[in-house]
Amino acid sequence: MKTIRTAAFVAASVLGLAGAANAQSKPCMADAARLCPDVEPGGGAQMACLKSHSDELSPECKKKVMQAKIKHEEQKQLEQQQQQHPQPPQ
Repeated sequence: MKTIRTAAFVAASVLGLAGAANAQSKPCMADAARLCPDVEPGGGAQMACLKSHSDELSPECKKKVMQAKIKHEEQKQLEQQQQQHPQPPQ
């Protein structure tokens, strides 16, 4: 369940759906509208579409996608470490 929430957070962050309302904080929204107009947000489909058009993304969106990918990998590693070395209940 954590993985689903993490993936949803990453997707929302990358697509600029979380955070301030100005255009700078939503660098992938225009790319998603241009490259994936028929793909509904949510469930990872829009992110998959953007990734399939990685060579066509704006520089700002590419940067956001890369940051989100790094954050996702870090989260995945943290979850793996927690599974291997669970904390005793307090």
